[in-house]
Amino acid sequence: MSKALRYLSKTRPQAATNLMGFYKHSVVALDEKTRFLIQIVTKITVGTERGLRQYAPKALKAGATKEEILDAAMMAFPAAGLNKLLDAIDILNDLDLLPEVEEDSSNQKQVSKNLGALDQFPVGRMQSVKRPDGDLIVYRATADQIAVYDARCPHSKANLCDGTDHGDRVECKVHNWTFDLESGNCIEPRIDGKEQDLIKVAVAVVDGNVILQG
Repeated sequence: MSKALRYLSKTRPQAATNLMGFYKHSVVALDEKTRFLIQIVTKITVGTERGLRQYAPKALKAGATKEEILDAAMMAFPAAGLNKLLDAIDILNDLDLLPEVEEDSSNQKQVSKNLGALDQFPVGRMQSVKRPDGDLIVYRATADQIAVYDARCPHSKANLCDGTDHGDRVECKVHNWTFDLESGNCIEPRIDGKEQDLIKVAVAVVDGNVILQG
């Protein structure tokens, strides 16, 4: 639940309940998969990244194929226009919800495992490393302690390189989940039993450089 919806549920509980109830009971003839595919079309049309990230995975879980999700995105083009469609394709690709495309192995380049010199990462500050094989977040807690994480939010799969930097914490802009950068733990909200912490990436400092392991 977003901060805005939580705010409304506390300040205008009856209005929030009625709003959610209207949506829940207004579509009774459509099956779940169809409802979620239509939601993809509407969220792309209005340009709502938060909504697209919420409903596209639900469509897959309800039985939609990745081809059907792509078709739903394409259906939004006449109303949404090219720019919104391309933005949506980036989001769906980030969520791994698009059909795979075979890459030409002859054009693939070896990606360096060197993230850069240790000294280029200031102590106590989040740093983003953009990479073709997946963006990373680097946090140097002390002179000798450095942590590297997959930049994708474990909840929304949004890129946390674009999140709100709070120094030793990063906040996802989609659903406001907040992560401690020294430990990688999700600190808001804390839901026991959920896979909600950042995925740590193994690194080693070799000759003053931060090197990916494995």
